[in-house]
Amino acid sequence: MPPEHLASICKEWRRQLFTDREWVRTEEKPISPGEAGGYRVASAEFPFSAYLKPLRVCELHEPRAANEKIVADIASDLKLSVPPVLLYRRQNQPSNEEVRCCISLVVYPEHHEWGQIWNLSLFPQSVQLLVRDALSSYSKTFALDLLIGQTDRNNQRNVVLGADAASPPNTEFLFLDHAMSLNYGNRWDNMGWKKVEMVPIPDILKSSLRKDLVLDGADQLADLADAHVQDIVERIPEDYMASAHRAAVIAGLNGRKHLLRQFVEQHLI
Repeated sequence: MPPEHLASICKEWRRQLFTDREWVRTEEKPISPGEAGGYRVASAEFPFSAYLKPLRVCELHEPRAANEKIVADIASDLKLSVPPVLLYRRQNQPSNEEVRCCISLVVYPEHHEWGQIWNLSLFPQSVQLLVRDALSSYSKTFALDLLIGQTDRNNQRNVVLGADAASPPNTEFLFLDHAMSLNYGNRWDNMGWKKVEMVPIPDILKSSLRKDLVLDGADQLADLADAHVQDIVERIPEDYMASAHRAAVIAGLNGRKHLLRQFVEQHLI
């Protein structure tokens, strides 16, 4: 959950599709610059920064920014640990860079990549137990990864520990980078969405998952109304995601959500 002082902003970003602000690049270090590139941005009279991506030009079957927005909106509705996202059309960008971008809200003043704790066996046993207990509470977010077909979670940079030194209770793990999910590369065309596979994840998350909570997350996703999912996807504009691609995403999400419980029952201990 976002810090309480950000709750109204997160709700506003869920409601909106595009940002109505102008954003400029800052010199702040990127949280986790992925393969498609990105950088930190700020907007006048807005107290929080954001992360703009992608920079690499996207093919029609690789709608990175649209995927980020769709996944963030679903996560927001279920109160899962994904930062809010808005679409953003860049102005005066270099000719070899993407126009159709998005911005992800930077929720905490500090971010620490979870790769720092992957070698958990090097820590004292008490610390190992605390870390696994903390990660277990994100089991429902893992159910979302299963739904969207996340392929990039086994990555030391795309989950971060957000922290506010002034408010330790607000510390949380944030799950980032959903660009290469959903129907990326047209993989859900021709009923390809029916193939649910285990999300590649590091051992530290695998050993921390609570099956009962993953099942709860799967049930909450299954309970999302088909029309609700359709509304989230259909509002994405044509140039960000073509109509045929949107149709495949809608069919995939509304079909896969009913396959999750059986998959989790069979594949998680």
